Amino acid sequence: MTDSSQPVIRLADPTDVDEVWDVIASCRIALRERGVMQWDTTYPSVDTVEDDIANKTLFVLTADEDCVGVVTLDANADAAYASLKWKFEEPALIVHRLCIRPRLQGRGFGHRLMQFAEDRVSAGDYRSIRLDAYSQNASAVKFYQQRGYRQVGQVFFPRRPLPFYLFEWAALE
Repeated sequence: MTDSSQPVIRLADPTDVDEVWDVIASCRIALRERGVMQWDTTYPSVDTVEDDIANKTLFVLTADEDCVGVVTLDANADAAYASLKWKFEEPALIVHRLCIRPRLQGRGFGHRLMQFAEDRVSAGDYRSIRLDAYSQNASAVKFYQQRGYRQVGQVFFPRRPLPFYLFEWAALE
């Protein structure tokens, strides 16, 4: 990838499965190397990627035609989200599995994907963004806090010993 390329965000298609999975798998390995046990061998899976593509909710960020990062955006919140008091009413855009290739992290690609999501809220399609970040993943928690996301609570998910922090953002704030 050259520095002169202009990154592009587009809807993923079935030909992207292998490259998307490579990004997610490399992130899982990098997280584990840092001692962050956010993702295990059952989640996320290739089936998750295929479902997201079939549902037209998975977006890829490419530069020089290489997949640099991925994110899934939809309105499907985990049932645990219902237990919290959110500031903004639905519809909310839910961010799932934001991943940037580990060797390319720190170059603003994660910010590009989040800006893409935030622009959808600003356009009026949704009232807010909701997401969860594993409490052990300090860099992800800091990333969202620096972008102005407000923590509204925490939940536990199966097979994870620590809580996930739930965050919310709205263009109105």
